[in-house]
Amino acid sequence: MGEALALLALALFSSNVLLVKVASPRLGQDVGFLIGLAANVVFAGLLLLGQSMLRTSAFHIEWGPFAMFVVGGLFTAYLGRRLFFRTVQSIGPSRASALQITNPVFAAVISWLFLGEALGPAAIGFVVLVIVGLYLTSQVPAKAPVPVASGELATGPEPRHARLPRREIVLGLVGAVSYAVGNVIRSTAVRDWDEAIFGGFIGAGAATLVYLALHTDIRTLAGRVQRADRLGVAMWGMSGVLTISAQISLIASTRFIPVAVGVVVAAAIPVLVIPAGLLLFRNSEAVTARTVAGALLILGGVAGLVLT
Repeated sequence: MGEALALLALALFSSNVLLVKVASPRLGQDVGFLIGLAANVVFAGLLLLGQSMLRTSAFHIEWGPFAMFVVGGLFTAYLGRRLFFRTVQSIGPSRASALQITNPVFAAVISWLFLGEALGPAAIGFVVLVIVGLYLTSQVPAKAPVPVASGELATGPEPRHARLPRREIVLGLVGAVSYAVGNVIRSTAVRDWDEAIFGGFIGAGAATLVYLALHTDIRTLAGRVQRADRLGVAMWGMSGVLTISAQISLIASTRFIPVAVGVVVAAAIPVLVIPAGLLLFRNSEAVTARTVAGALLILGGVAGLVLT
């Protein structure tokens, strides 16, 4: 069950990468990102309403896990994502994505220290295969779009620095740790309180409120959305539906499988995006032999994790 949910999260995150590639030229991420966040909350609310209609027992709030879901959402949907975007802008998408690849490693270490989830030798080997594959697929030519573990698409020119600024490296790693911490916290919450949909809803809501309060001019937001391309708005709205569905699937998966395994499987986006991109976009993302080798390593590692 857990493996199936992690694979569903992978499929949804990968679909979002392909959608954002088409949506970004129509509507930039400055407005599109906020539309996606709003769609996160709205669609999760609709899922929650549907779940309430099918319940056979009364819903009650467990305040400890409730707080964990809020904090986990802030670590992942706000802090991790915000720091990742910062490093994309400062050191380029390829290097930023390479730092983000450490997310599953941090998730494995944190879950081992705090949850006692120790992976066996075979699982560790498969995790290493996936991480090496992710690193290879992240090494793309300048200005090529980069699929990232969060399910979004990082674009923009790649600066050619001989040495990376230490501050930006630290921020990138803190972002990866934030994602890992958030995933571990949400995993703990869903194991204590089996409400993955509600957890996704309140986490997305908390992240949206913080982002609006700290990074958005509310007075001009409505006008910017009204002037935006209608199809672009619809695409970014669908992006929000895909990302919150993927996040809920990932949260639910970690109730049954170790956090590190769920995170690694959900992060294997290139294994689906690369062949789909070749088919749909005629290798516009400059797929190379290294990219294909990385995708094969990811495929082998994910298959091993699912089957063991």
